[in-house]
Amino acid sequence: MKLTRTLSTAVIAALSVTALAGCSSAASGSGTGDAGSGYPLTLENPWGQAVIDEQPQRVAVVDSVDLDIALALGVEPVIGSVYGDNPHDPWTEEALAAEKISLHTFDATDGTDFVAIAAADPDVILATSGWTLEDDYAKLDAIAPVVTWGPDQVLTDLTWADRTLLAGKALGLEDRAEQVVADVESDFAAARDAHPEWAGKTLTYAVMHPAQVSYVSYLGSDVSFFTDLGFTLPDEASRFSDEDNAVSIENLDLLDADVLFVGYPFGNEGILTQDALESNALFQQLPAVQEGRYGILSDEVSSPLAYPTPLSQPWVLERIVPQFEQTIR
Repeated sequence: MKLTRTLSTAVIAALSVTALAGCSSAASGSGTGDAGSGYPLTLENPWGQAVIDEQPQRVAVVDSVDLDIALALGVEPVIGSVYGDNPHDPWTEEALAAEKISLHTFDATDGTDFVAIAAADPDVILATSGWTLEDDYAKLDAIAPVVTWGPDQVLTDLTWADRTLLAGKALGLEDRAEQVVADVESDFAAARDAHPEWAGKTLTYAVMHPAQVSYVSYLGSDVSFFTDLGFTLPDEASRFSDEDNAVSIENLDLLDADVLFVGYPFGNEGILTQDALESNALFQQLPAVQEGRYGILSDEVSSPLAYPTPLSQPWVLERIVPQFEQTIR
């Protein structure tokens, strides 16, 4: 199956509807059905609350996930982040190029640049993702209201769709956010319908990190990429969590499922190389391995699978479906 859309139709539509120019993030647009009338808006979070008095016009983002969300909603941030000379992800570059956006950025190599963000004078800061928010929240909140997860949640509780809908609510673009999510979901539905043999099969996805074998598809993580294609999680997925997702070398049998995929985003710096894993006697005994239901996910999809966004999901789907087709017969 070949998907013809790298960006979802809703994403492109959202980018086209909004006139993106200069440093203004026009958070409203004709024809979207978003009234922008739900203000003042109060969003509770683990560190306090964000009070947004009126529909934001100047939106700052602190990481690549929230940059993608803003772009998907047709919003040009007043500032975003980069890491040194590294370019943005290809799906992000495509969205930026679609509207000829030259994004004002700060270098996040050494952490969040609060001075640069303050200088951009945002009305609101999108931070629905970010591993340093525990330390950064107070300084960001002193600049502008911070949109992040709820008081009884942690970072990993939110799926990419949750983050998109949360940002849409904060920016007065709820209709647009719902359409973006629906359109991405329709891409997955098309792939699922084209592969009925995937329905109900259990799937494990593991990653070779430098310090551990990580059980990525644990119960409670954002496994929507796999479940939206019809897969389910094996019972072993409930044994792991965000705080404890390491699989010991002695317990590699816990990886077994109807389908097993492994990623090596760190190359030979992972705790086990591909050769070392595949020569491991316990790994060789896994039914998924013995019966050819085991595959390697390419490096280009490992990272976006870890940090899914409304822009990356269709991009990854287009590339991963052929890999699934080769493994699942």
